[in-house]
Amino acid sequence: MFRRPLFSQWTLDRFFHALTYLLVTIGFSMLVLAEQLSALVLWIFLLPFCASFSSRLSQRFQLTVRQANFLTWLYLPLFVADMFLLSRSFVPATLHLILFVQLVKLYQPKGNRDYFYLILLSFLQVLAASSLTINISFFVGFLVFVLVCLAALMSFEMKRALQASLSRSKGLAIGTEDAHIQQPAELGLGLAEQRSAVGAILLVSSASLCIISVLGTALFFAIPRFGAGYFSRTLSKTLSLSGFSDRIRLGSIGIIQLDPSIVMRVRVNGDRKRFEGLKWRGVTLDHFDGRNWSKRVKGAPYSFPSGQVFKIREPGPSALVKYQVMLEPCSTSYLFTLDQILTLRGNVYPFIYDPSDDSIIARPHPFNRLTYQADSALPRGTVPVVEKAEISFQVKPAYLQLPRLDKRILDLARSVTFGAQSLEEKANKIERHLQTNYRYSLEPSQLEQPQPIATFLFESKKGHCEYFASAMVVMLRTLGIPSRIVNGFRASEYNDIGGDYIIRGKDAHSWVEAQCLEHGWQTYDPTPSSSETTTPRHPLLTTINNYLDAFELFWGEWVLGYDEVSQISLFRDLQEKVTRWADQGRRQFYKGAIGIQEALFAGSRGIIGFARQAGWKFPCLCAVLGVGGWLALRLYNGLKRQLLVKNAIRKGDGTLALHFYGEMLIFFRSKGKAKPKNLTPNEFVETFTNQLIRGEVERLTRIYNAMRFSKSCVSKDQIQQAHWILSEIKKLSKKGEAIF
Repeated sequence: MFRRPLFSQWTLDRFFHALTYLLVTIGFSMLVLAEQLSALVLWIFLLPFCASFSSRLSQRFQLTVRQANFLTWLYLPLFVADMFLLSRSFVPATLHLILFVQLVKLYQPKGNRDYFYLILLSFLQVLAASSLTINISFFVGFLVFVLVCLAALMSFEMKRALQASLSRSKGLAIGTEDAHIQQPAELGLGLAEQRSAVGAILLVSSASLCIISVLGTALFFAIPRFGAGYFSRTLSKTLSLSGFSDRIRLGSIGIIQLDPSIVMRVRVNGDRKRFEGLKWRGVTLDHFDGRNWSKRVKGAPYSFPSGQVFKIREPGPSALVKYQVMLEPCSTSYLFTLDQILTLRGNVYPFIYDPSDDSIIARPHPFNRLTYQADSALPRGTVPVVEKAEISFQVKPAYLQLPRLDKRILDLARSVTFGAQSLEEKANKIERHLQTNYRYSLEPSQLEQPQPIATFLFESKKGHCEYFASAMVVMLRTLGIPSRIVNGFRASEYNDIGGDYIIRGKDAHSWVEAQCLEHGWQTYDPTPSSSETTTPRHPLLTTINNYLDAFELFWGEWVLGYDEVSQISLFRDLQEKVTRWADQGRRQFYKGAIGIQEALFAGSRGIIGFARQAGWKFPCLCAVLGVGGWLALRLYNGLKRQLLVKNAIRKGDGTLALHFYGEMLIFFRSKGKAKPKNLTPNEFVETFTNQLIRGEVERLTRIYNAMRFSKSCVSKDQIQQAHWILSEIKKLSKKGEAIF
């Protein structure tokens, strides 16, 4: 028994109807995924859409063509009101108009034109979703839409051509004398043919999607993207990073640390252990009024010519590291890099580089991801963070500025650093004191006090990193040590699947840079480790999240952030790999050719030596091996043929009977009796005079006709019988029976 096809109950018309409604569903779903419909609008359109899929409800509330046109024209004033009063935007109002027209089409009698309009409206919805979202879910939905759309258009064309053919046949029938003559069968498609057409359409659609994907991928990587689209500025989510600006309020970093959203992803080149514990600096602040930090010291900004590769400083003796940052849409214009940045690459022009604190302000990106690559120099030992042993006389007071403070802070700073000989030793003692005597906490309890730093040092003795860093800067300045606070991030979460660091809002951090005469600016982190325990994740959930994040990284890097820099880097990597593979292949080829040559020479010498020693026995041995090999090959072919025949008979493969008949014709041709092309199989049987052979040929021809022409089901017994008949014909020929 043969299995029934998957779509054995589907006619072409029913299949096209289902595909059209599936396209409507995909278009509506992609708008929902793009978050373009408010909750009220979603329910207003969702309920009628769901009801339209029920044939009973759609027929009960079916609209006439005149009613549908009237409702469409009636909606135009509402569209204007929606654009200026309700949505107050052209794009959402247009989407509502498209949904309304599509809904009206679903509830009216549908001809070919109406089905085509439904497909077109679904395409407009997908097009709008592509312009209004950067989520990776669009990619999956788009592939499904392309597959279904290809199948729907093929079905639509076949359905339209079939209807046109039937209309012409009716016209011919009416023009004849006998108008009730039945239409010719070949002008239409029967049920079996329609079911076969459904399977063929799905197969061709899948193959077309694969070809489109391959060609589209090649074109995709050949043409870089610029910007993030026109509509993205109205719809993308922006992270509020209030702790990264030229003026912030004490406690801003603590607010960011409560947000687990992803701020950026960093892909590092080389050994990732070199990046463990490193901090990603953003903004440096120097002026403190007791509650607010601000940036007053600004160096002469470096100006760079337009482009996408910017050389900031020459490399020194430090170790060079390369990394790529994919920064999510956020409210800050500061870029996050490692210390001592050397080169910056990416679509970040225009930007400002401040040499006084190694900070970079790029073009605003509140609605699109910003991807850039950078090279930095890792400090070795006591190499300063910013290579500048001294600060100018004019700038130094800014790094010693203090507001009106509690006198106990100065006493605390002196008691903690008692006995220290150097500035660096004093800084280390203050750092250890804060790490060991205070507790990390995200509670903003001291924000309402008149002097938050004094409250932190002498009363609560707990706080987040910003309080620790601010307290250390204040204590250092009371001792005459220039210092400043740095806000940035520290990476702790690494994705082994994507090979990137995932930096979230909770990874926001503040630390201190102090100017020591011995080694210049040095980094200190007085914040102790957090005692708050996190809920452990299940390993399976962690693995799934890592795979999802790796795909998100790929989507952002190669789809949204693929620009000229990425294109050049990709082609350069491909060129280097192709060159390396070519060199390796050339070496392997030469090595293999030399090995084969040596093996041939060694084998030839061995054969010649053996032949000389064996004498007359060598030709005899060669003859025995040749005959044995020929017999073994014939035995192998015979066993292989028997095995194939047995498997075909066991599976009921009727095409084997056709093969046996063709093999019989080949056998007769080798004997000098070829079948003429103008003779049918039955007429060819009449040309045999030997009754034994003619009877066998007639039996095999009968099985062949049953399979070839009547398309009847050939049983396993008939297949086995065809095999025996062919074998019997060959045996009779070997016994000397005359074929002619």
